[in-house]
Amino acid sequence: MLDETAFKNFKLPRYEKVRWELQKLLIQSKWTVEEPIPSEQELAQMYSVSVGTVRKAVEGLVEDGLLVKQQGKGTFLKQPNFENSLIRFFRLRNKKGDFIQPQGQIKKVEVCDAIAEVNAELGLGLNEKLLYIERVRKHEDVVVLSERIWLPEHLFKNLEEIPIAEFGNLLYPFYYQHCGQFISSATERLTFEKNIKDSHLNNSLEDPLVKVCRIAKNLEGVAVEYRESFGLAHNFHYEISIN
Repeated sequence: MLDETAFKNFKLPRYEKVRWELQKLLIQSKWTVEEPIPSEQELAQMYSVSVGTVRKAVEGLVEDGLLVKQQGKGTFLKQPNFENSLIRFFRLRNKKGDFIQPQGQIKKVEVCDAIAEVNAELGLGLNEKLLYIERVRKHEDVVVLSERIWLPEHLFKNLEEIPIAEFGNLLYPFYYQHCGQFISSATERLTFEKNIKDSHLNNSLEDPLVKVCRIAKNLEGVAVEYRESFGLAHNFHYEISIN
């Protein structure tokens, strides 16, 4: 991310500087996705610029996917629907043939020592501790996905004191509510694995697994979550619509 001092030395249009300031404001403030950010008029007064300048800055953040405008309601933080990404790979149906959304259940939350590969993915120092979360996704009491999640411990300390039963089904809103970390983007890579026995999936070593690795980033573009999700290959179906 561009250093703030260096950024201010660039000769940029005023709306770009307002856009930068707005992004900082989004990072520092704790708006929920249901709460609108200040109006364009309020922001114009805050930064001593015209409403047109603010509007252009806001439109830039809308294009970046950080904000979303709702007619008659205002402008809001945009929470990407990451849940749909895994469902794109694992298209599960109920007995009626309808697509279903598995429910999450936390199995373990604990602090662990650094893991070289994970720390590298998160851009952490070799000795920085991690917060480890083990979670399953279930449908009709059957585990369909097994997840291992690692977070920088210094950013997610608050989660250590929360009972497992109080964790929400969706983790990203939970991260924001308790730790102020808003997940705004993620990249995923998919591989097929052999000779892995997962205690939650109750598979045999002969069963091939699909592994989806995700690196999620906050509003500052910093990697704050590394996740590995495993599912049985016979549940794997890739589906995408191209318009």
